[in-house]
Amino acid sequence: MKTFAFILLLSVCFLSLPAEALNRRHPLKVIKGTISQFESADNFYLTILDKKGKPHTALCNADLCEKLMMATGNNLGGYKGKKVRVIVGTGNQIDGSGRVMGTMDAFVKIQLIK
Repeated sequence: MKTFAFILLLSVCFLSLPAEALNRRHPLKVIKGTISQFESADNFYLTILDKKGKPHTALCNADLCEKLMMATGNNLGGYKGKKVRVIVGTGNQIDGSGRVMGTMDAFVKIQLIK
């Protein structure tokens, strides 16, 4: 009876998780740093330098990425060097024909810090 109750409790907990959490391959993490580089190819990649100067490059899937795509010049439309807080999740890396090649880290939310 205790085993059944335990299994039932685990099932209820599992089913109450949001779908996004169930699909996540690793937990979200937060990085604070500055915008360093933005590259576009088949996908859009953003590089953030953390406070130790270590680069973190990931797919750029946040709202700010649209503004970076439209930016011109070496300073990325004024965003280069801006302090940010990014949430890192996972995203699909897509080839030129639209096929998913795999998953990798993705900046899913970018918050500018003053």
